[in-house]
Amino acid sequence: MKKSLTRKLVVYYLLIACVLFILVNTVLADMAEKKIFRQREQAMYEQAVTVMDGYVKRYYDSRITITKLMENLTPIGDMLDVRILIAASWGKVVGDTAPVVNKQIDFEKIAPGFLNETFHRNVYYPEITTEPMLAVVVPLTHQYQIKGYVCMMVPMESVNAEVSEIVYEMNWYYLGTMAIVLLVFAGVYCFLVLPLRKTIAAAKTYSMGDFEKKPNLRFSGELGALSDVIGYMGDTMNRFNEYQREIIANISHDFRSPLTSIKGYAEAIKDGTIPPEQQEKYLDVVLFEVERLTKLTSNLLTLNTMDKKGMILQPSEFDVNEVIKNLARTFEGQCKKKRLVIQLIFSAKEIFVSADRDKIAQVLYNLVDNAIKFSHMDSAIVIEVEEKGRKAMVSVKDTGTGIPKEDLSKIWDRFYKSDSSRGKDKRGTGLGLSIVKEIMTAHKENINVISTEGVGTEFVFTLPLVKTEEI
Repeated sequence: MKKSLTRKLVVYYLLIACVLFILVNTVLADMAEKKIFRQREQAMYEQAVTVMDGYVKRYYDSRITITKLMENLTPIGDMLDVRILIAASWGKVVGDTAPVVNKQIDFEKIAPGFLNETFHRNVYYPEITTEPMLAVVVPLTHQYQIKGYVCMMVPMESVNAEVSEIVYEMNWYYLGTMAIVLLVFAGVYCFLVLPLRKTIAAAKTYSMGDFEKKPNLRFSGELGALSDVIGYMGDTMNRFNEYQREIIANISHDFRSPLTSIKGYAEAIKDGTIPPEQQEKYLDVVLFEVERLTKLTSNLLTLNTMDKKGMILQPSEFDVNEVIKNLARTFEGQCKKKRLVIQLIFSAKEIFVSADRDKIAQVLYNLVDNAIKFSHMDSAIVIEVEEKGRKAMVSVKDTGTGIPKEDLSKIWDRFYKSDSSRGKDKRGTGLGLSIVKEIMTAHKENINVISTEGVGTEFVFTLPLVKTEEI
């Protein structure tokens, strides 16, 4: 891309240069030539009229002789750098400021109709001129009759030289313009192409998976915004890679441990290391590890579906109290093992909310499951639902080990387990609270945690209420 853009700039510059050169030396040169010829013809015409009024009329009025007339006109012709001819009405030249070989010039014989036209270009008659001339003819009239003619001539070469000088100046202007255009293109190259090259190089570096190298992209304006986006993308991808590596490491660890146990006990049972009377005990351990793997796999699939498709909700209106009651029954077996009591506190007999019933049931299941795992023996878990304004406040509180203060901000991360919980959370996958957070975010509702280490933990989330009269 960078070569293509540079090549395009070069092509555009050469194209502009060629177009301007052709324009200057064809169209503008032609316009300049026409303008100079018109100006010269107009000037010669005015000069001829002046000569006619000031001198030639006096000759035809017989106030001066032809000799005296030519004595007056010769220095004028030299000063104006023109050749002045005086012709009689029938065409014969009676006076000429330039000496010629043929003294008997008759326009009617040499160039019939010449005196009838005012302006002539490229006039060349060997009997009159030695080179092409620009000529102007002005008739002298008296009482509606032509008495004679004043003809002024100047070599075409002098006029063309003036045209060439103008074109030469225009070409210098052209070169100056192209120098300015070159500076503009150089500025575009320095301030656009080079930064784009650096930006593309940074993007290529990121595309090859190297997110740790930080390119020096310090631009302003739109390029600055683009470089900021690319830098942000690189930081994001770097964090994502680290997160991905951490997830893979956690998955590997959480899969390896139960698989090692399953393999070890299975081999021990197969080769007879474990006697038949103890096999049932170790088979229970194997089943426990299989259940743990099943739960981990199920949670991973749930999170993967959320990442790819987003959370797809199926909202409905239901009694959240009923969902909590049913959930409490499912945990009776686990509670008996730890001699736990689940207390239900409802501010009303029925509290209807609008949400995805199955997803909210999953949230409650994960929160209660965590509360049971980290509660002390012979303690209580309190589930409370209270109506506040347009929201239902749902709380799950235990009096267990609590969460260290430094871990509170990390509990929503996938696979995260606090160091104090690792020895107790044998069945945990570190994904339950991540799923809870995803579900509540999809519902656009809040979930908060309050915990004191050694005292207990309380999770509180909100759901939109549905008034009874609306049902």
